[in-house]
Amino acid sequence: MPNAGLDAAANSLRAWLNRQHFSDLTSIETTRFFTDSITQWAQSLGYNAREEVHLPTESEETRSRRLDLQLRHRSKTGRLISIEIDRTSKALSLDKLTQAAELGDLALWVRWSRDPISVPIPPGIRVIRAHVLRRKSRTGGPIRMSLQADSCG
Repeated sequence: MPNAGLDAAANSLRAWLNRQHFSDLTSIETTRFFTDSITQWAQSLGYNAREEVHLPTESEETRSRRLDLQLRHRSKTGRLISIEIDRTSKALSLDKLTQAAELGDLALWVRWSRDPISVPIPPGIRVIRAHVLRRKSRTGGPIRMSLQADSCG
């Protein structure tokens, strides 16, 4: 079972996120909510979380790419967990996660949208879908997001 650790991490994070909920957040606040919630999950399991972690580049000419979160167990044992958090289907996110998986990391993509995923998911990446609801403001303000408990698949 080469993906047992990957599946266990995805299932654990999915269960954690299914206990979370929020309402009336902007897009930026929603991303921050998921970042903070995933960090809390990681800390509860003995991991330290770092944000915006640079991936190694192939050459100096290649633009540096950053992962949204990278988790390392406090014991310094086990594999790193690399996480991307997105509302849309970004090929760049999958490219970063594919690179992280090739480096030996467990790769998780937290996708917070009800829209279908429009890109193929490589076998070394697990997706956690958070079915966030969107609503337009009656006053013309920013679109607001909400997440109900048990809305992550």
